[in-house]
Amino acid sequence: MATAASAPATTGPAGAGGSATPSAAGARELCFAALKEQQLVFLLTRQLAEAQFLQADRARSERLWQEVAALEIDPDRIITLLYGVSDLSDRQSLQELDRAYQAAATQPHGLWPQRQRQTRITGRWRGAGHRGARSAAPPARRRAH
Repeated sequence: MATAASAPATTGPAGAGGSATPSAAGARELCFAALKEQQLVFLLTRQLAEAQFLQADRARSERLWQEVAALEIDPDRIITLLYGVSDLSDRQSLQELDRAYQAAATQPHGLWPQRQRQTRITGRWRGAGHRGARSAAPPARRRAH
């Protein structure tokens, strides 16, 4: 009795009776890996939303962001999902937004070309601050000598 897992892969992707090529098997593995990564991203996004927005648990939120960094997941991808979907349990909305983000991430301008990127060293925004804006504090008075 042959099971689906032990059946030989003698049919092509369309089931036309051709033999499966190694590149087709590699493509299936790549698709599976991408799907697995996407599900992990969705899970981390939901957990971050719960930790940050519902429970206001700073320690858990920091641990989850450290996990995002350790897994080398783009934090902008997570942020896009956190703020781009009104219902994080809506899998279809998450998939559509993530697909759009992934497509835009491969473009030279990214999803938001006008957005300034955060530097990794200082954690401050490049070009941040308004040069023409006045300080909230009154100017210091000079003493006459």
